[in-house]
Amino acid sequence: MMTPSFYADIVHASPNAFVYFELIKDVNGDVIDGIYEDINPAYECLVGMKKENLVGKKVSELIEPKVLKTLNWLKVGGKIAENLGHEKIDYYSEVTQQFYQVQIFSFEKGHIALSYTDSTTEVLQTYVVQEDLKQTENQLSLILDSTEEAICGIDLKGQCTFLNLSCMELLGIKEESEMVGKQIFDHFTRKISSQEETTVEEEILKKLKKKQKSHSDQAYFRRIDGTIFPVEYFVKPKISKGTLLGGILTFFDNTQRKEKQAEIDHLMYHDSLTGLVNHIKFEKLKSVYDTEKYLPLSIIMGDINGLRRINQHYGHNQGDQLLKTVAKVLSENSPENAHVARYGEDEFSIIMPNTDSMQVFWHVKRIQSAIEKYNRLIDKNQAPINLALGYKTKYNLNFDLQNVINNAQDYMDKQKMLNQDSMRNALLTSIKTTLLARSQFTEEHAERLVTLSKKVGEVMKLSSYQMDELALLAELHDLGKIGIDDAILNKPGKLTDEEMAEMKKHSFIGYQIVKSIQGLDDIALPILHHHERSDGSGYPDGLTREDIPLSSRIISVVDAYDAMTQDRPYRKAMSQEKAIAEIKRNSGTQFDSEIVAFFLQSLEESSKE
Repeated sequence: MMTPSFYADIVHASPNAFVYFELIKDVNGDVIDGIYEDINPAYECLVGMKKENLVGKKVSELIEPKVLKTLNWLKVGGKIAENLGHEKIDYYSEVTQQFYQVQIFSFEKGHIALSYTDSTTEVLQTYVVQEDLKQTENQLSLILDSTEEAICGIDLKGQCTFLNLSCMELLGIKEESEMVGKQIFDHFTRKISSQEETTVEEEILKKLKKKQKSHSDQAYFRRIDGTIFPVEYFVKPKISKGTLLGGILTFFDNTQRKEKQAEIDHLMYHDSLTGLVNHIKFEKLKSVYDTEKYLPLSIIMGDINGLRRINQHYGHNQGDQLLKTVAKVLSENSPENAHVARYGEDEFSIIMPNTDSMQVFWHVKRIQSAIEKYNRLIDKNQAPINLALGYKTKYNLNFDLQNVINNAQDYMDKQKMLNQDSMRNALLTSIKTTLLARSQFTEEHAERLVTLSKKVGEVMKLSSYQMDELALLAELHDLGKIGIDDAILNKPGKLTDEEMAEMKKHSFIGYQIVKSIQGLDDIALPILHHHERSDGSGYPDGLTREDIPLSSRIISVVDAYDAMTQDRPYRKAMSQEKAIAEIKRNSGTQFDSEIVAFFLQSLEESSKE
């Protein structure tokens, strides 16, 4: 005969919801409420509440009748309980958004049970609740064989003790003897690929021996003929009088659910236009790759300049085609282990595990070369690709990955600022125009400073990020002069002490202007300190040597050299030899001696070209 504990084990192991109530009646004998006596894990999922928060509580205390109609069903169950009968009711759950067939039945007076069965599936509870708890194993077998769920018993060694017809069908066997007494776990795997295959035996038996439940929807099952399909399984320990005898394993073919989930995941995590992963997936990838195993970890950020203008001029179809082309270029020129994402409307991001700064620099160059080639081949009716790129590499796990992304975006913003076709460049152009109109600062002077400072940067082997910062500083270091009175700014003679004090404010004014402008904020401090001197006698803070920003020290030398070698209203230009001698004379006091050495080397190399 089947013991009650074995019967309860099967009910609790099933993924179909089951709940048992003690009925509460009024003085007239009518059912008015019920007390939760027992529920299985599937019922916890159905109502979204834990067993410990339900058992012993009244239905009216916990759930509104309109939600699960439980109180109405209890009243129906009151009549059924008198005759130990059963009744079926169709039901739609707002919690799971799924249709169920609810069976209300009683096998003990004063008590009823509810079984929630998927409306498309015959389940174990449909029949179990109608049978006497003392029925024989043969009677129970008829019930087990009526469900589409595969059910089998296992001992502590993983050997099969019994199985139902659904289990036999999924196994592809015709007789119980082909499986009973044999290892059921020989048919379970973690991976589809045989090279990476691992059984789930250790995981299940380890928990089983600790009297713990097991569940997974990430396993696969191998039939007798060798074919493999995904399964979701549940294992519950079988315990009798405190002694662990084995377990009850239920599982079902998860192919359709996997296919639907894969389709949902693709829609959820991919951009429908480009096919790339989207921002949501990129955030998940950050968590996956932000570990020691994938260091160095590089990030590339890209932004299409003027996409809105392209949509307006060429049409949205052309803009969409451009986005697809950019996605293709980025994918084809990124390493195989990289993930390219559409980060925003006109933004892209690439995460590159195990990629150092030199490697990511090489990939950026490949991308830029591919874009140049594309732009050369298109006709005049097609929009060219204008993509600003920024990148950064994480070497230390303690460095926040979001800061790496922010740095890459800052670098990208600088690229947009330097790009003639970007919207940010319009702001930069406006600022430069105002500066040229208000002071003796000329466009030729700015161009010379950019050229001179870049040559110094090349000798110093500065990064492309530092070179871009240096170019911006060369153009904007005197930006604050737009806030100085014209009489002082354009005075031909020597300034008085008061006028000089006013003039010195221009570095702070420039600092204030750029620090709040995205793409320029990194040159705020270099602008503030470009008049500091190596010996500490400069302004505004009297900084010395390495305390002065590197780009400020470079601009200080090249600006002085250019000023000495160009005509001024109040003096003639010096010769290059005299200017170099003056730079050398002030090395270590006004100028950083190391920067002077690099500057002189850059002049020497330029003279050989």
